[in-house]
Amino acid sequence: MKTKLFLTALLLISPAFAADAPADAAKPANTSVCLRHSDVDGWGARDKKSMIVNDRFGKKFLVSLSGLCDDINFAFGAGFRPLGGGPNFGTCVDRGDRLVMRGGGVTPHNDTCWVTKVQAYTKDMEAADKLARENKQPLAAY
Repeated sequence: MKTKLFLTALLLISPAFAADAPADAAKPANTSVCLRHSDVDGWGARDKKSMIVNDRFGKKFLVSLSGLCDDINFAFGAGFRPLGGGPNFGTCVDRGDRLVMRGGGVTPHNDTCWVTKVQAYTKDMEAADKLARENKQPLAAY
């Protein structure tokens, strides 16, 4: 009797697991991107509304921005402040964080802008940006 109950339960449960299997298999293994505040190790402007940030492990990230970011090409220094202004050690740069720029030609009203998106800057993105610049075309929006 116990064997019949076990087999019946197994048959009822197994289709539910089988239905979930293809959806899980279709998901990428690692969809989260984390640029830690404490790991930022260099940056460069991509355009007026985005920048490429390197971490200390050699990874590149595309950080999309909004707000008054016109002076990003002229800043001597830049850093990220987390939303809410709390401690940032070990936390990821995320939507709503502020990019604070200082020095160079940065004017007082253009010293901050906000992060709207952080994503990995892939070799394909880098190649597409290089090709667009060579052909004097606008950069793709990612």
